[in-house]
Amino acid sequence: MVNINKFNKEEFGKILIPEKIYSMEFKKELTEVYEKLYYNKINYLMISNLFFISIIISFIGYIVAYPSLSNYEFIQNFIGNSYVFKSIFIYVSFLIINILMYNSVLLGYFLYHEGKFKKAENEIEKDLPEFIDNLVSNIKGGIPLEKAFLKSVRPEQEALMKEVALINEKILMGKNVQEAMKEFRARFQSPVINRTFFLMGEGIKGGGNLAAPLERISQNLKRISSLEEEIKGNAGGFSMIISAITILVSPLLFALSLTLLNFIGQLFSLLSEANTQLTMVTEVPVEFNQYLIVFSYSMIVMITFFSSLITSQLKNEKIYTAIKYLPIYITIAIVLFQTFSTILLSFFSDII
Repeated sequence: MVNINKFNKEEFGKILIPEKIYSMEFKKELTEVYEKLYYNKINYLMISNLFFISIIISFIGYIVAYPSLSNYEFIQNFIGNSYVFKSIFIYVSFLIINILMYNSVLLGYFLYHEGKFKKAENEIEKDLPEFIDNLVSNIKGGIPLEKAFLKSVRPEQEALMKEVALINEKILMGKNVQEAMKEFRARFQSPVINRTFFLMGEGIKGGGNLAAPLERISQNLKRISSLEEEIKGNAGGFSMIISAITILVSPLLFALSLTLLNFIGQLFSLLSEANTQLTMVTEVPVEFNQYLIVFSYSMIVMITFFSSLITSQLKNEKIYTAIKYLPIYITIAIVLFQTFSTILLSFFSDII
């Protein structure tokens, strides 16, 4: 019996999934990740569920944000006392929030799966030298190449085991080893994996003793692996420095500037009380304090945005993956800014 509800949700998901999100070819890239990760097409049922989840999140967020949103003067002037304009404003603003939330949820869904595939790719890179060493031993022991592939993978090397099993299945279905390896290479963007299996394919094509070139490949992989570890260590050091500046130093500096402004205002107030003949400014306008707070929040968001981009580049990731660092950086930086501001203002107000 056909499950009509499931069928309808899947069809609805096909309608909902966007071709593009901003400049990103979303549907194409998600399809590629799904095929590489699960050997299957996009789960449209999940896309429908994500749409309904985004509506619920948007609705809750809108209820919380609406009172402060409707208090803006230009919005009040636009709405006035008209129920029609008020209804239009509620509909349009909720629609915009829901579209942004839905796109954000979809990007998060994509980044989760791409991160999962990237993790598997990194595991394969890490396991390649040992795999090739085992492959050389098995070939020297007289085991045929097709069987040697499976025997060379250890059970705990799950990502590599899955890929090697897929290569073996394709060979059993009638494809030659070179074609199976070519399809395997097309699944990954890693230069190490691509180059390794390209050289293996060339060695098979040339015939003769395959063990000797495989040993050279293994030695090269070990050198590349040690160099990559060193590069990752240096990049990790830079990203830690950038993260520390973003989430610790910048909130502290903005909190200090806010504290200095308040300190100067209190100092002027004390001087005016001590000497009523002073004609100088006796206090800092309240608006200055509010402007500085808004400016601080804006600059913290801007700094965290650019530091997220730099961090993603240092980790050799795609530029849009910066979105996964952005919420964490912004949350920590704003919380620290508020904490530093509270502590410093309390400390200097006690001194005055």
